[in-house]
Amino acid sequence: MVWIPGGGLVGADPDCVKWSNDQEQLCYNCDSCKAGVLASLKKSWRKVSVINIVILILLVIMYMVAIAAFRHNKRIDNDEPYGEGST
Repeated sequence: MVWIPGGGLVGADPDCVKWSNDQEQLCYNCDSCKAGVLASLKKSWRKVSVINIVILILLVIMYMVAIAAFRHNKRIDNDEPYGEGST
């Protein structure tokens, strides 16, 4: 089936003018396709940003635990008192 540009009910859509019946041409630079690609990129980047935020929170928690363990180990090495009865 071959579509003839300008024939039939085309309307004011500029994408209709960009269509070609050439089987070797894969992209027609239509605005509808660009909008679809942008929407899918936006959705995938939103997922990536959520994953990044979760990883950041986990790293901050791990950092805080490591600092607390380092300070605790430093107290033990220096024979400093620790616990409820220490002054």
